Amino acid sequence: MMAEDFYTDELPIAELALNPERVVGQEASQFTLHYCSPAHGGWGVVKVALLVPEVYLLFVCPAACGRHGAIAAIEQGYRKRIGYLCISDNEIVLGDYEAEIEKAVRDLMARVKPRPRALMIFVSCIDDLLGTDHTVALARMEAEHGVPIKLARMNPISMAGKLPPGIRVQKSMYEFLEKPAKKDRGIILLGSYRPPSQTSELGKLLDRYGFGPIRHPEYCADFEAFKEMSQSAAAIVVRPEGGVAGEDLSGRLGIPAIRSFIAYERETIMERYRHLIAFLEDLDGSVGASLQGEKAEAYFRLSRERMEEQEREARAVLGDARVAVDSTVSIAPFNLALALVKSGINVNRIYTSQLPKFERPSLLELAKYKGDILVSNPTHVRKYGPRSARALAEIAVGFEAGYATAAPLTVPLAFDEQMYGFEGYTRVLETLVRCVREGASDLRQQVQSYGLVV
Repeated sequence: MMAEDFYTDELPIAELALNPERVVGQEASQFTLHYCSPAHGGWGVVKVALLVPEVYLLFVCPAACGRHGAIAAIEQGYRKRIGYLCISDNEIVLGDYEAEIEKAVRDLMARVKPRPRALMIFVSCIDDLLGTDHTVALARMEAEHGVPIKLARMNPISMAGKLPPGIRVQKSMYEFLEKPAKKDRGIILLGSYRPPSQTSELGKLLDRYGFGPIRHPEYCADFEAFKEMSQSAAAIVVRPEGGVAGEDLSGRLGIPAIRSFIAYERETIMERYRHLIAFLEDLDGSVGASLQGEKAEAYFRLSRERMEEQEREARAVLGDARVAVDSTVSIAPFNLALALVKSGINVNRIYTSQLPKFERPSLLELAKYKGDILVSNPTHVRKYGPRSARALAEIAVGFEAGYATAAPLTVPLAFDEQMYGFEGYTRVLETLVRCVREGASDLRQQVQSYGLVV
C-alpha cells in the first residue's frame, strides 16, 4: 500500500481505533503539507514566556522568522516587552552574530524602560543547525548587566524531538528559579496558561492537606515574587508542556513533581485525583486525614452532584444537536468527547492532529461508545480550500472546529482556560448551555477578540 493511500485526513473513530496513525500522530501530520485555517493560533512561545513578570524577550533570527512573533506581540499587546535582532546571511556564515547579541543586549538594557529584571534570548532553527554554545557569553552578559539571562529556542524543526518549542520555553522560564534559603507549603502549577483560583476545587484539596497557595506566574506581581516559587513544597504538571520543567525543578531544586493532567470524563477525573491524593499524603508534613478509597469518593460527592445536575440541563437544552470538539479547546479532546457522550450529548466530530499516549485509552473507549464519530486532522492538506457551504455540526467547541464545520454556534472556550477536575467539566457544560441559549455566534469576531494569529 502506498503512503498516500494509507494516511488520510479523516476516519470514523471505530475504524481509526484499529490504527490511529492513519489520521493523527507524527507521521500523519508530516506526510502532507501543513494547512493552517484562519481560526488557528493562540499561545506561542512569546505569550508563554511573557507570563514571567518583568522579563524582556530578545529574538535573534532572520527577519522573516521573527515576523509571526512580532505580529502576535502587536495583536496581543506585548510589543513593548520584545525586541528583535535580525541577523544577515553573512553574520550567520561567519559567526559574527554572537558578538552582535552582546551588543544588542547592552543597547536594550540601556534603553528599555523600566529596565528589565530578567532577559530571555530566543535563537532560531539556524542556531540549532550551527550548534552554537552560548554558555560563556550568557555568563559574561549576566555579570555585566546584573540580571539573570536564559537561553530559549524558537525552533519549529524540533517539533518531533524531545524538546519542541512549547516544552522548551517552559523549561527555560523556570530555570530562573534558584535554590531557596527556605521552603514553604506552596504548590507550583506547571503547564497551565491560566491558574485556578485559590478557592477552586483543586485549591481546597491542597488546603485540606495543609498545602498552598497555588503558585503560578499569573499570581506573581513582579520578578521577585516569581523567584519565590522556588520555595514551593511540590509541583503539579497539569499539561504536558510543563513536564520537562517539572523534571528540571525536581533535579535542580529538589521540588517533587507529579503529572496530573486535566481531564473531563468522571472516572478519569477521579483517577487523577486518587493519584494526586496519594502524592500529597506522601509529601513531608502532610497534615490532612487520609482520603484513600471510599473517602475520596465521598469527598468529591457534592462536586459530582453539581456536575450531574449540569449534565441534565445540558441534555435538555442541546437535545440532538450535533457537537464538534477540537484540540484548541483542550489537550484531551478525546477525553472531552468521551465525557460529553457519557453525558448524553451528540458528539459527531473531533478535530486534532495528535494522539498523546495519555489520550489513547479515551480514544479506544470512545470508539466503543460511539464508533461513528468522525476524527479529522485539521492540518491535512485536503482541508485547504473554501469553508464548508453547509454546517457539519450545530455547535462547535473550539475555534478550529468552528471554522471547519461552519457551525452556526462556536463556544468560546480555549485551552488556556483553567478547567481542572469536576469543577472544570461542569464549567464546560455551563458554557455550552449559556451559549446555546444566547444563540448564533460570530466566529470571526471571536477569533479577533481572542487575538489568534495564524
